[in-house]
Amino acid sequence: MKRIYRTIVLLGAMVTLGTSCSDWLNVYPSDQIKEEFLFETGDGYRAALNGIYRKMASWSIYGSNLKWGLIDAWGQVYDMELAPIDEGGQAMKQIENLKFTDQQLTPTTDKMWSDAWNVVANCNELAQQAELADSALFYSGELERKMILGEAIGLRAYIQFDLLRVYTPSPAMNPGNQTFIPYINTYPAYVSNRETVSYCLEQIIKDLKRAQELLWEVDKSANWRDRFEEGKNDETLFWASRGFRLNYYAVTAELARVYLYAGMPDEAYKQAEIIIQQNSLFAALTDEKVALEALREGNVKMYDDIIFALYSPKDLIEWDRLINHKNDKSEGSDKKSYFLGITSAIANERYGSDLNTDWRIRYQMEKKNYNDYCSMKYYQQPDSYKYSEINNVIVPMFRMSEVYYIAAEAIYQTDLDKAKEYLRTVKKSRGIDADLEKVTASQFMTMLVNDAQREFFGEGQTFFMFKRLMRTMKGRKEVLATRENMVLPLPESESAI
Repeated sequence: MKRIYRTIVLLGAMVTLGTSCSDWLNVYPSDQIKEEFLFETGDGYRAALNGIYRKMASWSIYGSNLKWGLIDAWGQVYDMELAPIDEGGQAMKQIENLKFTDQQLTPTTDKMWSDAWNVVANCNELAQQAELADSALFYSGELERKMILGEAIGLRAYIQFDLLRVYTPSPAMNPGNQTFIPYINTYPAYVSNRETVSYCLEQIIKDLKRAQELLWEVDKSANWRDRFEEGKNDETLFWASRGFRLNYYAVTAELARVYLYAGMPDEAYKQAEIIIQQNSLFAALTDEKVALEALREGNVKMYDDIIFALYSPKDLIEWDRLINHKNDKSEGSDKKSYFLGITSAIANERYGSDLNTDWRIRYQMEKKNYNDYCSMKYYQQPDSYKYSEINNVIVPMFRMSEVYYIAAEAIYQTDLDKAKEYLRTVKKSRGIDADLEKVTASQFMTMLVNDAQREFFGEGQTFFMFKRLMRTMKGRKEVLATRENMVLPLPESESAI
């Protein structure tokens, strides 16, 4: 009977909350059955944490919108004119054109907002339960309790940081003392006071540092090469499989990302260096021969390079079947519909002299219709492909390459030579032998941003980079880095709060 209740509760936790601010802050993320039974066993805690990861991977959040979907369309990553007019993607087209209140967009952004806060509520309840739980409930005792607590705290910070980056001006835009969205770290939360950007960043950093402290004890001797996989929920494998989850290194990487966004480069560099010193964990950046061989064999998402990832098997496969291939004229036809594409003109602009050598366009993209290109990252590969089992379900959330970008940007004004070495490392691991000897500091940042555009294709970080740096976004058109263009309005139901 308890197992039945836990199943009901886990499904119940997926239910989307209402869209009003009072609703999403007051409604319990679970019913009384969950309250009574779910947190009385270690298995219940594991199910609750896995439920949070699965909800984050849903289409409305990181399965699409905050990954390769809305956020990349907004960042002018694609040319949405390549998308079929009569087939989906209308929300992406509207946000690409900055039509934030268009009726083809707002239902999508409203659901993204409400579902994201639902995840926060579930993280908060799990964290509070784990904070007080008896360590005897858990297979690995106190360390497993700390693991679950640390991941819950880290995940609530991770998702609220992205909400902050979407719905508020960046620190570079001087948001001052104006308040925008709340930061919620308690459950249930009956107060929905909006806070300043600086306050939210302080709370995010505080939570990530707490998660980092908790997870260091857990992960200092973990087997990082054992990647978490869907279905590994028994008590032994749940404890052992730390790769891809929000482990110590993933939290550290996120902390570096937050510090850089907050305008704290020294702190960002310290966190990035912690991970760089352990770079043997991520083979794609340490052995270009290994990376190239894997790419040639179909490892289009370069999973060895990934520090943190989600699994979204249903949404990614449905996207591929319904959108990428729905209009296929025949098996093997080149006339396929696709959304995640760029024109040859954009490709020439972004890749320049590297167009024929950069592995990211040679192996992660394919030519379509008069030399236009589309991404292969979210195509469903046949089961016979060597890497299909992981490529078809994985959603990259943080890559080692971004850690190198963070380190390089954090020190380029004080140690340009070392910054160049970080960027050179990334480029070399992507097939480019870059000569940076005569590159000046201002030229260096232009090169770094350009390389990151290539690296982040379809992974949701391009828009945030341009917003943080207040740089003009370039795709089919140019979009200036202004509040008007780079801050998504709150849902209409929240405007009066």
